[in-house]
Amino acid sequence: MTKDLTAPGASGNPSGNPSDVTAVVAQQPDYTRYFSDQAGHVWLNTAHQGPMPEAAVRAAVGAAHEKATPYRIPDAAFTERPEELRALLADFVGGRPDEIVLGDSTSHGLNLIAYGLPMRAGDEVLCVEGDYPATVLPWLAQRQRGAGVRFVRRDRHGRLDPERVRRALAPRTRVLAVTWVDSFTGAAADLRALGEICHTAGVLLVVNGSQAVGARPVDVAATPVDALVSCGYKWMCGPYGTGFAWLSPALTELLDPRRVYWLAQQRGRGLEHMRSYTIENRGVRGLDVFCPADFLDTAAWTSAVGLLGGLGVHNIHAHGQRLVQRLLDAVDPELYEVVGPQEPEERSGLVVLAGRRGPVDGAVSALAAAGVHVAVREGNIRLSPHLFNTGEHIDRALEVLNSPDD
Repeated sequence: MTKDLTAPGASGNPSGNPSDVTAVVAQQPDYTRYFSDQAGHVWLNTAHQGPMPEAAVRAAVGAAHEKATPYRIPDAAFTERPEELRALLADFVGGRPDEIVLGDSTSHGLNLIAYGLPMRAGDEVLCVEGDYPATVLPWLAQRQRGAGVRFVRRDRHGRLDPERVRRALAPRTRVLAVTWVDSFTGAAADLRALGEICHTAGVLLVVNGSQAVGARPVDVAATPVDALVSCGYKWMCGPYGTGFAWLSPALTELLDPRRVYWLAQQRGRGLEHMRSYTIENRGVRGLDVFCPADFLDTAAWTSAVGLLGGLGVHNIHAHGQRLVQRLLDAVDPELYEVVGPQEPEERSGLVVLAGRRGPVDGAVSALAAAGVHVAVREGNIRLSPHLFNTGEHIDRALEVLNSPDD
């Protein structure tokens, strides 16, 4: 994995008490310096999209200048630049470059698995009731191939009980499709427990990690998952239209890409000789989104992933959790119910609040008027701080949220 630029102990909580955060906030690295000035606004909506670091913006501008003067772009860039990004992403999640598919979204990876996995009539996919549509819809579409879809429930706080999943698995279940962090409650699934249950039963575990990757550490080499899929524009702070999928080698062997990209077939040869109609198995590169070089997006995302990897995802996660705890400690329980779990091992970087006194429209409008940007999902307020946020940002949101007149 990429070596952290900050000492592991520098961002830890000395007392071990997740509530004891205010004393260490001043000791934390200043991540805001990597991002543009927000002109007085507070962005607490990373679960919708994260801002690009300034270095990533400069990389995109540089790529645009290259495209304006294309003599600057060597032929080798069409393969070398995607491979650089692939290697960074592999390092970020603990995999190998030949396990990383380059995509343009979370949906790209989920769909290539759903449509590429051989399915027989009577095969079954287990999904989670109320889950994010991107995780569910590709599997519902497999009904035309004779595959069935059943659902398992979360509890009222969004937790997905591994034992409930174990009981729900059936002999014809081939896939469990889950979202690692639930967009609507902020609950984080226990991937290790789910993976062990699935692998014991011979079931594939396919994970939508779009609300987790970039904010939560993961080591796919040590976690029993078969696929981890994510976009790049949320917690990974890349441009829109980016994504990737980590696939276990065994799953990659099962997938039929059903399409051929000529430039992937050209791998290993220069562009001087292209008149070849040979189709070879290119592994994950045969599953990439077409035109993976996509110079502007690739340049910006490569820069962003390199920055986050250098800062260290463990440090980024610790910083985010201190902000979450600061919010949970001070939000007025008479005004709001925290929808998701609050225990550190079960929560995420998303805090979802339901109004105890009726709709939250007034509070949302007051937050917007104060320059604090949040999301409304299913009638609830969703706040999602990340590394560019500070304790002061959380306090500004709390000042508005805890005003009973809003």
